[in-house]
This record gives sequence, structure tokens and C-alpha cells, in this order.
Amino acid sequence: MLWNKNTSKIVGITLLVAALVVLAIFGIRSLLPTKGNLKSGVYPRVVDVSDSIYYSDSSDFGRQYRWVFGDGTQSFTPAGRHKYNAPGNYTVVLTVNNKFTDTFFVSVTGTAPTFSLTDSLITIDAKELAMQGENIVFRAKGQGATEFVWDFGDGSSPVSTTSDMVQYAYPSDGEFVVRLKTRSTEYPVTHKITIVPSYKAERDSLANLDAIYQQYENDFKYHLQQIADGGDFDQHYYYLLRRYLCGNEKAVMKINDQKINDFNTYCLNLQFAKNILIQSVKLVPDNDIHCIKMAEVKTDKKL
Repeated sequence: MLWNKNTSKIVGITLLVAALVVLAIFGIRSLLPTKGNLKSGVYPRVVDVSDSIYYSDSSDFGRQYRWVFGDGTQSFTPAGRHKYNAPGNYTVVLTVNNKFTDTFFVSVTGTAPTFSLTDSLITIDAKELAMQGENIVFRAKGQGATEFVWDFGDGSSPVSTTSDMVQYAYPSDGEFVVRLKTRSTEYPVTHKITIVPSYKAERDSLANLDAIYQQYENDFKYHLQQIADGGDFDQHYYYLLRRYLCGNEKAVMKINDQKINDFNTYCLNLQFAKNILIQSVKLVPDNDIHCIKMAEVKTDKKL
């Protein structure tokens, strides 16, 4: 083949195109997720046994996360904190999207805390009174247990977890015995809880609304009067809060058609008021008739 100017141009263009293709390939590869693209970290790397490490990953392409802490525990969240129960050297491994990994080495110093047999007794910390549909927190107290099986006593399936805390909402009212099994207990520990009907559940289950509203209003009035008369504040306050207000301490209290306060402020001051007579209460439900959003209260001075 004769070499001429056209041949030189063709060769030059061919080499330029090839170079651009190579650069494009490497450029695209540099944008693809790799281990080097992971934006993860663990801090601090040297920690006392009484403190926690903090872990996080902010990779743009992260969808699934698995942190293995080297002490038999795992986490599936992108960030959080973890506490080791014993001194030693641990390898923390992060896996992102079941493909990309990163490894960190953590040294835990200090002395492991010692516990007596009394500290190892497992008990259940939870409310004794709650409302139907309310999310209730149950916590296992005591040292040594790592696996928990919760039976809420209402026929629902037991819940197994490695966390000492669990939430549950009872779909129906009644009295229930919660049972907790752990590997460190011979027999389940128990906790009794009373679930009162939600406002909406009772409203839906009965037909005579006027009578139901009157019953509710008389009940609300009674417990307000108990607070005004110096009765057990927590008992009557939290009964009204859970039974009617769905836990909303900022529900409106309209007093004698003139003044307003939120429920919390009104009740806190009502307990110190003198000779207050609760004459009547009118309850105003929310749009879904699920909770009481306002109570109109008529008061007077006792003779």
C-alpha cells in the first residue's frame, strides 16, 4: 500500500478513535460501584468497654447493608452505634448490596463489668394499662440474656428477637398475661396488662350514640373532678390521656366558653385549684371519630 497524506490522515483518525474508546471505557468503569467507592467508616477504632463505636456508610449506590461486628451480632442499617460487652480485638466487616465489602479493626480495652445473680434476673418493664391499638413498648430488664421470645397472651404468634425491646399493639381489649422466654431463664417471666377499648372501637360497636357520648362525658367529668379534688394525679390523668385523647397531651380544653388550655397544662393546674366543681363536659371527636380532639368544660366554685 502506498503511503500518502490520505493514508496518514486515516491512520491518525483511527488511532484517535481508539484512544477515545479506551478513555470512555475506563471512564465508565470509574463511575461503576467498586469497593473503592464505599464511603464507610468506624469510629473510634480504640474504645473502652464502657463506650460505643459509631459506624456509617454513605455510598451513593448503597441499597442493602450488613455490618458484622465480630462478637456474634449484626446490623442491617447504614449507620448506628454498637457496644462490645468484653475487651478484645474485633474485626468489623461491612457488606453493601451483597457484593462490596470493607473491613475495620477495633480494639476494645478495659475490664468487662461484673454482675451478681440478682442482676441476671430477667423482668419485664412495660405499662400495666394501655389502650386498644396503642403501640406498647415491652423491655426485658436483666443481664445475660441475648435471645428473647415474647408471647403477648392474646393468641397472636410469639415474636422472637435478639433485641431486649419489642413493640406490640393489642387489636382487642381485655386482660392479658405477657410471657417472656430467654435462654437464661428456666421458666417464662410474666407481666399482666389491661387493655381498655379504644374510643373508636366502642363507638363502632354500639348503636345508641347519644347514650354512648353521655357515658363518655360523665366518665371524663368524673376523672377531672378526681384531679381537682386531689386524687391520684397520674392514675386519672393517664387514664383520660389514653382512653380518650390517644396520648395527645396538647388536646384542646375549652373552659366556660371563654378560655382555653392544652390538656396537660389544664390538668397540672387543676390539681392545685381550690374548690373547683366540674359541672359538665362535652367531648368533640376528630374527623375519623377515633380520638377526642377537644373537651368543653363547664366549671364553678363549690359552695
